[in-house]
Amino acid sequence: MRHPLEKFIRIEAIAIMGGLFIGILAWITGWMLFLFFACYLFVLSMLADALILMHTRRSSDAVKQIIRAVLLFLFITSLYFY
Repeated sequence: MRHPLEKFIRIEAIAIMGGLFIGILAWITGWMLFLFFACYLFVLSMLADALILMHTRRSSDAVKQIIRAVLLFLFITSLYFY
């Protein structure tokens, strides 16, 4: 039987691994678009972690994680337009 939160855990792990791989690729090639995409994948992993925390009844930690993810998303997006 599968764990009820397995899909969120899998999304979080894939986003972290993908962000790490694309971040290294961006560092090697120097393409800023890859760097932004890697940062957005890290934001996705933070949101998946927040969903895991919500389902485990740790809503105060989940709200903090959501706020961190939203602020990081806004900061990265503002860097893209400047």
